[in-house]
Amino acid sequence: MRIYTPLSARQVKQLYKAAAITSPLIALMLSTPAVLLARKAPTVLLWAVPLLTFFIFIAWVIQIQMIRKIRFTKQRYRFYASSLVMITASFIVYYIFPELFPFHGAAFHITRTVNILSVNGVVYIISNYILLIYTQKQLSAENEQLKFANLEARYQILQNQVNPHFLFNSLGTAKSLIRKNPAIADEYLVKLSDFLRIGFQRKNDIVTVKQELALCRDYIALQQMRFGEALHFYVHISDEKYQQYRMPYFALLTLVENAVKHNSLTEAEPLTIQVSNTGDTLIVENNIQKRFLLEDSTRMGLNNLSERYRLLFNEPVVIEEQPATFRVTLKMMHP
Repeated sequence: MRIYTPLSARQVKQLYKAAAITSPLIALMLSTPAVLLARKAPTVLLWAVPLLTFFIFIAWVIQIQMIRKIRFTKQRYRFYASSLVMITASFIVYYIFPELFPFHGAAFHITRTVNILSVNGVVYIISNYILLIYTQKQLSAENEQLKFANLEARYQILQNQVNPHFLFNSLGTAKSLIRKNPAIADEYLVKLSDFLRIGFQRKNDIVTVKQELALCRDYIALQQMRFGEALHFYVHISDEKYQQYRMPYFALLTLVENAVKHNSLTEAEPLTIQVSNTGDTLIVENNIQKRFLLEDSTRMGLNNLSERYRLLFNEPVVIEEQPATFRVTLKMMHP
């Protein structure tokens, strides 16, 4: 099966544009020394340059057409083929119109052949350079598209992990309430269903800080049905404008939920979760009162959040665990 080099309309246009620009320049460089050495009048350039320009342009046309017909692995043959065509054509012109040439003899024919090879070499190099630049740009664009598609797919996988993770924890809370207080558990499930319907129907990957805080307050209200005064939640945002900044959906909720899940809560030693800011940096912290768990934490929620931040904003999530305080620092993105 023959494999030909694809040549787009844009590439053809670029090659012909290069041919139109370089042909007269190369013709001028070739004809000027010959005229000076032969002591001919400069007026000879008036017909020599256009004639050479025409033949050089023909060399371009031959090579452009060969690019479309010759296998990519055998592109070097277009240099040989086009050179052979041009040398043959020049001999024909020489014998038909010898008066057009200032020199004669073997030395002249050798020089003329070398000039043709040089011209074709220049055309070959320029055309290859143009094709190389175009191919590099095309590959770069394709790589960017593949990179974006890969990031989008990875983000979708991460996003799909968030909702089941949250739902699993919520059902665990409902199970605990059913054993302790069935009446509160019934009310909890009703409010949880409303919360999930509103929360999971949201399609945006990025929401405002205000929207995310509202989601957190609804979640805290659910948890306070179980824990009462054992759970405190405070928000201290220095300026209203920061509540219009952007962040990933479920980002704050993930941190609040993790704090509730991994710490013990009693009225004597309540869990306190605080959300504050320093400029466009959002700080979420809670006191540490580690709960005994049968299984070690997988940190899936935090790892998920860090990866989502990296994919969406190329920003880090800073996690600091001190003896008495657990703190996570997030970047709020300007709207």
